[in-house]
Amino acid sequence: MSKTPVAKGAKKEEKQKPHILLVLIPVCLVALVIIAAVLLLLPSLRGDQSNPQKLMQKYYENLYAGDLNLLSECMPEELRERFEQVSTLGGVSSNIYITYRQEMITEVGTDPQVEVTVTSNENAGSAKLTEVRSDFPDASVANQIDFQVKVTGSEGSTTMEGSTYVTQIKGQWYLTTYNLLLDKVS
Repeated sequence: MSKTPVAKGAKKEEKQKPHILLVLIPVCLVALVIIAAVLLLLPSLRGDQSNPQKLMQKYYENLYAGDLNLLSECMPEELRERFEQVSTLGGVSSNIYITYRQEMITEVGTDPQVEVTVTSNENAGSAKLTEVRSDFPDASVANQIDFQVKVTGSEGSTTMEGSTYVTQIKGQWYLTTYNLLLDKVS
């Protein structure tokens, strides 16, 4: 009689093993799909300069409404010191970009909200990349972009457009110049 209960217990263990595998296999498959999705999306999740759109949004949002000290992060290391010198007139003046912000607030009102849209993003070609590499040796891509900047405040909004070159260095995008000219859109 003692053999029968042992046999029944053994059968219960055998039945539980396939049941556990039926749960583990789908869980593992779901985990693999999630890992694959994260790896595929990783380039777009690498921060606020992972593509030209994010770069331009960071630059203009900080110019008109955010932290002016973050503007230099939008430029490669090789350009930052020169940008800081120009923006403070060699350290003898406050940041000239404060004036741009104040002019924008005069035009659109307080609490400006900034929306940037890249309307064209094209590879600038090997000749432009060679030129960019003369200033930024780690550049891997050079693109020409067209974009619009819409700033909306408490008293109205204004839309401007511009065109510039951007470059990718170690997976992040940067402006190749700090001289960005914008034209008002009618």
